[in-house]
Amino acid sequence: MSQIYEPANEKRGLERLGDKVVSVRMDSELVAELDRLAQHTGRSRGFYLRAAVQEMLPVLKERYWHHDTESRSQELDKYSRFMDQLHDPTQEER
Repeated sequence: MSQIYEPANEKRGLERLGDKVVSVRMDSELVAELDRLAQHTGRSRGFYLRAAVQEMLPVLKERYWHHDTESRSQELDKYSRFMDQLHDPTQEER
């Protein structure tokens, strides 16, 4: 379950040493919608981008890490069967 982004955690003023700047190319319509939200609420784009990443990262990790692990497992299984056939040519292909 994702955590809610808390405004109290939002840094003000100078960033702490070790913070990183990340850039991303976004569709102009999405940026305009983000800007409307920021302007309406008096918060920054960065606030909402950090909130979105913080809340969605656990979902994305679950979705894509599971998929990646599943794909690699299938590839490893195919490779193992192939190697078994190379070592034992009498073994039929499954």
